[in-house]
Amino acid sequence: MDRLIGADEAAQSEKRAAKADQRDGLARDVTTIKLGDCLLGYKVVQRRMRVSRWNHFRGRVREIEKLIRHRHGDIVPEADDALIYVEVIASLAFVEFRQEFVDVVLGWSARWLPWAGKADIEDIIYERTKVRFPSLSADALGHALHLSYSERSALDIRTIGAFDVPKRKRTKLQNEKRRQRDRARKEERRRAAGALPRADYLANALSQARPWEAFGISRRTWERRGKPMPEPETILDCGSISLAA
Repeated sequence: MDRLIGADEAAQSEKRAAKADQRDGLARDVTTIKLGDCLLGYKVVQRRMRVSRWNHFRGRVREIEKLIRHRHGDIVPEADDALIYVEVIASLAFVEFRQEFVDVVLGWSARWLPWAGKADIEDIIYERTKVRFPSLSADALGHALHLSYSERSALDIRTIGAFDVPKRKRTKLQNEKRRQRDRARKEERRRAAGALPRADYLANALSQARPWEAFGISRRTWERRGKPMPEPETILDCGSISLAA
């Protein structure tokens, strides 16, 4: 049986619910329990949140971590441009968590850049708080991380753009790949149904029709002359010649 709670405890629980469980995609609703006009108490109901910006943020972070593993391994090595990853994570986390993003950035940096000093990370965090940053676009992330289109395709990264191929061109390339996959699937279905490839079909049709005989020449000569087709009257005189070729 669900536990009933008092008004003060319900108010405190509602405040905590605004901050807790967001990373797990959970939310809490506080509802009243009444018997007629008599208020018996309040009940806290926990529910799974619908897909929201958090899932998109988490997906981008996972793809950044995939990129780091591909480029560097388990941790980012010390380099002049290593802190760019922290800057990107800080920008994303600030838009997502606002005042609570500091702990997110510090925790992420301790995992992937354990050699980085806390003061350096806090400087980056401070820079994020000086300006109200909008949500970064996919292409802005691609430029910041210097992610190429070939690297993006190899790692199957979808929420981050590429610095060398703009979004409009990526869309065209993606549509072309989709059309090629569709053609390949249709071709497989035709082969499974017993249809011959066009090249084989034409080769067999020519072998049966033998249109060069209507001209009284060899096939090699007929091919050198551009594969002309005889007139229908000639075909009738010489026999049945298929025009499908």
